[in-house]
Amino acid sequence: MQATEDPAATALPTTLPRTLPTTLPTTLRHAELAEQRYPQLAPTYFAAMWDGDPLADAFVADLARVGHGAGMRMLRTACRQGIDAVPDAPASLRALFAQLDATPDWVDLDALDRDTVHLGRYTRQAGIVLGAASLVSGYANSAASRPLEMTGRYIENAGMRTIEVASWLVAANKQGGLGRHEEGFELTVRVRVIHALVRQALLRDDRWDTAAWGVPICQSYLAYTLIEFCLIPLRGMRAIGAPYRPHEQAAYYARWRYIGHLLGIDERLLPTDEAEQEALEGIYLLTRPPVDDYCRELVGAINSEFLVPEIEQLVPPRLHPLAPRVVAALERVFIGDGIADELGVADTRLKHLVRAAGPVIGGLNAALDRVPVTLGPRTRMGERYREAQDLRLRSRYGVQHDLVDASPGGGKPHPARG
Repeated sequence: MQATEDPAATALPTTLPRTLPTTLPTTLRHAELAEQRYPQLAPTYFAAMWDGDPLADAFVADLARVGHGAGMRMLRTACRQGIDAVPDAPASLRALFAQLDATPDWVDLDALDRDTVHLGRYTRQAGIVLGAASLVSGYANSAASRPLEMTGRYIENAGMRTIEVASWLVAANKQGGLGRHEEGFELTVRVRVIHALVRQALLRDDRWDTAAWGVPICQSYLAYTLIEFCLIPLRGMRAIGAPYRPHEQAAYYARWRYIGHLLGIDERLLPTDEAEQEALEGIYLLTRPPVDDYCRELVGAINSEFLVPEIEQLVPPRLHPLAPRVVAALERVFIGDGIADELGVADTRLKHLVRAAGPVIGGLNAALDRVPVTLGPRTRMGERYREAQDLRLRSRYGVQHDLVDASPGGGKPHPARG
C-alpha cells in the first residue's frame, strides 16, 4: 500500500533498504518445523520479518524536511483535532490519518466499553502481571529486544520505561479511551510513530544486522505485541486467581484487535480472537532467536529496579527478603520454567505455592463476580488504587511525562526525542 504520491514521503533510502534479503533472518530457528505446524501462517509471518510500517515510516522520513519537533506537533494536533486542523501537513501524515480515520466495520467501541467496564476490579493483579509476565515474556527474543539495547532505554531506567508502557496501556484500556479524539487513541498512534522513529534510526546504524535480525520492529514482532498485552495477561490473571468473565475476555481480544490496527499491524497478521493469538504465539516461540546476555540483563533490570521494590511495597518490612523469590516464582508461573531458565530467573519452591493458590483464589473471586452488586464497589476501589500507585511511582522514579517522545533530555539520546 502506497502512503502517498509525494516522492519525498515514500523515499525508501531513509527507512528501508532498497533490496531486502529473500531468505529468513539467520537467527531464526526451526523454520521448517514452523511451516509444518503453521502452514497457513508461516509464509506471511516469515515474509513480514522484512516489513516495517509503510505509512508511519513515510511520515518519519518526512521529519527530515519538516523538522522533528514541528512534525510531532502536527501529529498530536491531528490526533486531538483531526487532520484538517493541520493545514500544512505533509502528504505522508494525511495518508497515515486516512488509514487511522477509516475505522474498520468490525469495531464497536461502545460494546467494548460496556463489556469491560469492571476490569478495574483486578487492578492490583494487573500491575503484577504487566511487569512479571507481559514485559518479561518479550525479553526471550534477542532480535526483538535489540532495539531496546541499542536505544538504551531499559537498562538506563527500568522504572521509567515501565511507567511509560503503563501510561499507554491505562489510556488505551480505559472507558472511552479509544475514541477518535481521546488519549488512548493518541498514545497508541504515538507509540506507532515511536516505533517508526526507532526503526529509521536503527536501519541507519551500522550495528544493526539486518540479515541476522530482519527489519527493526518488523511486522512479525510487532504483531506479538498483542500477545504480550492481551493473551499473556489474560492467562496470567487466571494463574493468580483474577479471572475475567467470558464476555470480558471476548471484549478484551476485540479491543486489542483494534489497538493492533491503530499500531499499523498488517491485517494478515492481526489476530481476531484467542485461537489466532495462540497460533501467533506458537510460531513466535518456536522460531524466536535464542536468548542472549542482554535479554538476561533486561530481566535483571526490571526485577531489581522495579518488580522487587514493588512487591516490597505490598508486604510488611520483615518479609522484604522474600520479595526476590516471590518475583521469581511469579515469573516462572507466567512464562514457564523453560524460558525462565534461559532468562536466568532463579528457581524457587514458591512457584508451587503460587500455582496451588491461583485456582483457590480464582474460585473465590469468580464467586464474588457472580454477585453483580459487588462489581461496582470493587472496580472503584481498584481505580483508586491505580491512581494512588501512579502518583507514588511517578514520584519515586521522577516521571512526569507519558511516552518517551515527551520525556525530558538527559541520559542516552533516543530517536523519539529528536
